[in-house]
Parts: sequence; structure tokens; C-alpha cells
Amino acid sequence: MPKAEHRSRRSGIENETFHSPGLVVVVTIKDVAREAGVSVGTASQALRDSPVVRETTRRRVFAVSKRLRYQPSALARGLVTRRTHTVGLLISDISNPFFVRAVRAVEDVAQENGYNVILCNTDEDPSKEKRYLRVLVEKRVDGIILATTAGSLQAVRDVRWRRIPLVLFDRELPHVSIDTVKVDSVLGGRLATEHLLGLGHRRIAIIHGPVVRSTGAERLRGYLLALRAAGLRPEPALIREGNFKQDSGREMTRKLLELSPRPTALFCTNNLMTVGAMQTLHEQGVRIPTDLSLVGYDDMEWWTLTHPPLTTVGQPVYDLGREAMRLLLAQIEANSRRRPQRVILKPELLPRASCGPPAPMTVGAPRRRAGLARRTRASR
Repeated sequence: MPKAEHRSRRSGIENETFHSPGLVVVVTIKDVAREAGVSVGTASQALRDSPVVRETTRRRVFAVSKRLRYQPSALARGLVTRRTHTVGLLISDISNPFFVRAVRAVEDVAQENGYNVILCNTDEDPSKEKRYLRVLVEKRVDGIILATTAGSLQAVRDVRWRRIPLVLFDRELPHVSIDTVKVDSVLGGRLATEHLLGLGHRRIAIIHGPVVRSTGAERLRGYLLALRAAGLRPEPALIREGNFKQDSGREMTRKLLELSPRPTALFCTNNLMTVGAMQTLHEQGVRIPTDLSLVGYDDMEWWTLTHPPLTTVGQPVYDLGREAMRLLLAQIEANSRRRPQRVILKPELLPRASCGPPAPMTVGAPRRRAGLARRTRASR
């Protein structure tokens, strides 16, 4: 068996690299201090660029640490400070551009304050959310930001019981007192519906998200409040529940177009369902806004590039992520229980060319089929 290729000194280990299979040597701050001829405290301060350490000593410690390839242990620091300077961020759909922008904001604020972010994607699956929460607890993260699926209430309560700082963002949980940052989704639903009502529409359809999610329920509530304020009774056939995914936007739009009379306007309550709706409308030859007016949710950069540009309800997404991380840092630094805070941001209606007055003829089959019937009768 070949001998380990290394050199040693009476004062300690000089070379941290061992080439024997299975043999690993970890260089510690004690090894650096011994080699540099200083105390462990002085070596630690020198590596942190503390001004109390003389420049000659600091250079000597740095030279030794470089030669030994010393890597500070985050785990060891965490055992001393009781912090790992990492936070967990759980989002429900990493393919959704809304969450991508929110993640960027969280990471920006985290980096500015010396924290790293562990990103977890739950895919709107409560079981994945529970597993990720358990993993983050085991990783001893300093705090967690959660866009909840609303299906892991007990897991959330367990995190709180362990006194791990937690912030809910974008979505709320009922009967739980936790720091929360969200956008006023009821107002967003009202803004979209009132805009269509103001253009003269009365048959306004909606594709909303799951009502078990606060955002799905609240945007639907805003729609219903606007209809009732206008003296209109909600029509069940015009209210369709999707799952915040593109495929559900496609399918629910197809079902709405089968109605007779058709809706004259459609409100989709998130960006992916809006994309799905636009695909179905294009496939079936429905012109926007001539045949049907369309309002989406979440203002994406490409909405101004669609034909026509899309009217949408914009959300301050970056502010949402930034405020969530700010609240989490406040919890971490407080290091004690404090009264939970609730930050509610305002959405904004962004009117563009995808909405107009209702078309004179909106009853029955698609226009291309009606035209074919007229040509058939004329030929007789």
C-alpha cells in the first residue's frame, strides 16, 4: 500500500493535501495559528482583516493560510455564532416569470447583508413543500421565506414552534399569525373587472386560480365585488377555475368559447393562464379585441410586444421580494418574539390595446363558421 504523500513538521501539518485514497485531513484555524506563530484568536482576527492586528502579522497569517489552503468552516462559525448566514426561499413554480423576478429581489437584499439563499421549487405540491421545510430546518437556516401552497399548515407551525424566523410572501395562510408581504389581490381583481365594465362589457368571463390559494380566492372575490357593484349577477358558466398553469388557461378558454352566447371579455388571473388563453384564442381565430377583450395579470416585458399589446394588472414584484427579505432580516436580528407585521402592496391596471367595446355580434358559433353557413345558403 503506498504511503501518504505529505510532509509534516513538529509544529503541525504543513501540506493539507493527502493523496492516499480515503485519507482526508482538514486544516483548521489552529493549524494556521501554529504555523504563523500566533494565537488562534489573532489568526482569526487577521483573516477577518481586523484593524487590531498589525499589518506584518496579518500578512504572515494570510501567507500561511494560502500555503495550507485553509478554508474557513461555515459550520464551525455557525456553532459559535448560532447562525449559518443562509436563508431558505420556497416558491411554488420556478417556471413562472413572476417568481423569477421575486427571487432576484430576495437574493439582491440577501447578498447585500451577507446572506446566501437556498432556493426550493415546490411545484404547487404540498408534500414537496413539507419535505423542503424539513430539509431547511435540518440545514439550520437562519430563516425562511415561503410562497405557500396552503397545504402544509402543520409543517409551517412546526417551523414557528422551533422559533425559526418565517415570512410568507405573495400568499397568506388562514388562522396563522406570521410576517406577511403580499399584493392586494382583491383590488387587482376589481381593477380588471371594472375596466371591462367601463368599456360596456356585461358578459365578462374569468379564469381564476385555485381558491385554496389566497391569491386565487382574492382575485375571484375582486371580480365578484365589481360585478355586484355594477348591479350584475355573477353567471356560474362564466367562472372557471384553473391551476395557475398554462394548460389550464388553454382548456378553460376552450370551454368558454363553446358557450352560447359567448363572453365578450375574459379576465385571466395570472400570467401563465393568460398565455394559455391567448393560444386557444389564436387557434380558434378569435380576434382580440374585435371579437373578445382580454385582460391578464402580472406585467411581463413581452406583453407590450404581443399583437395587440395586452392590458394587464401589474404587481410590484421586485418590491414584494425585497420587503419579504427585509422582514426576515428584521426577525433574525431581533432574535426574539415580536408582533407579526403585514405589508400589503398595491397593484396597478395597465390599459393597452387588448380591450375595447363589446362586439355587436357575440352570439353562437365562431365567425368563420357563421360565414361558411351564409355562403352555403347563398349557393342554394
